[in-house]
Amino acid sequence: MPRRPDRYLEERRRDILRAARDAFVKDGYAGTTVSKIAQEAEMAAGTLYRYFDSKEDLIWAVAHEHIEEELTRFSVTGDESYSAGDQLLSVLEDVGKSRSAENVDDTVVSMESILASLRNPKLQKKVAGDVSDSILALAELIQRAQAQGDVDPQFNPHAVSALIHASSSGLANLKALMPDSSEEVESAEELMAALLESLYSPSLARRSREKKSFDTSANSDT
Repeated sequence: MPRRPDRYLEERRRDILRAARDAFVKDGYAGTTVSKIAQEAEMAAGTLYRYFDSKEDLIWAVAHEHIEEELTRFSVTGDESYSAGDQLLSVLEDVGKSRSAENVDDTVVSMESILASLRNPKLQKKVAGDVSDSILALAELIQRAQAQGDVDPQFNPHAVSALIHASSSGLANLKALMPDSSEEVESAEELMAALLESLYSPSLARRSREKKSFDTSANSDT
């Protein structure tokens, strides 16, 4: 049998992940079977197992995609004129957008992966490892901003990173659970933003306010 080209294999893998994501969002981890995912991906279950060993591997792979996106955002930009503080502002803005009500499916997948991992030590190690990697990457960005004078150096960057992760995830969960409480959640987000801004240097705080003002103006014009 001729060997499948790598592009075909990657496309089929993507098909499986899309089908798995949809199934986990709709029916939850417990209510989803590998056979159901295979059916949605328009392939036999035996074929799916050539790509993923189990449903455990699938929920981790789907959740891991979001972590990979975060790690890419947190990494060094390579643009020397772009300060770590400015990159941090962009990262926090992107994190807010990714946790918005419009991206509730990401929140559901995250919650499903965590709930599933609490009952599966092997999966818990992988999910916890991803979260730890994300916290570490953001902490390194905060540490670079501290070294450049954009963020108060007296605060532990890992603690600040963990607080940002916990707060953004918690607020996203509230949005998914209680969509009618959007005003309270928005107020909490504004309070969190103000708390973070208190850690900024006067210059970065000013740039943060200017960025928010510009974004608000741009949104009102559209």
